[in-house]
Amino acid sequence: MGIELYWDNDEQTVMLCEIAGAWTWDEMFATFDNIEKVTARLDHNVDAIIDVRDGATVPGGSIFTPTTFQNAKAMLKRGENGTGAVVIVGANRTIKSIYDTINGWGNKTLNKVSFADNVDAARTILAHRHAQPTVSGFSAAQATS
Repeated sequence: MGIELYWDNDEQTVMLCEIAGAWTWDEMFATFDNIEKVTARLDHNVDAIIDVRDGATVPGGSIFTPTTFQNAKAMLKRGENGTGAVVIVGANRTIKSIYDTINGWGNKTLNKVSFADNVDAARTILAHRHAQPTVSGFSAAQATS
């Protein structure tokens, strides 16, 4: 299957990225290109749900190769421009350990990353993030009612 990208809602505020089985770095960066192209036209933030429950693997089979390290670093760099929250669905212990390590380095890209067991839980996490009070003390929902 590789990498598939869809809108998760009609309002186009959440993208669902499903990663299953074998994929290539070229596919991943093409997906990033597509996300950047689509979101550049929008005047609102776009959140992402990344579903890796179907056994996403790392190209080359190991996370400890120089190529994987360089590509992961490039992905994080590209993610710095993202404005929305990200929820990773079905992350295994290895993915969470990598997250903890990189987050421990003070990488601000990961501040908006959460984990969930399924897509419905991811949607709930995003809904709660948007319902949190803003600096002025009002949530987005309160400001529009």
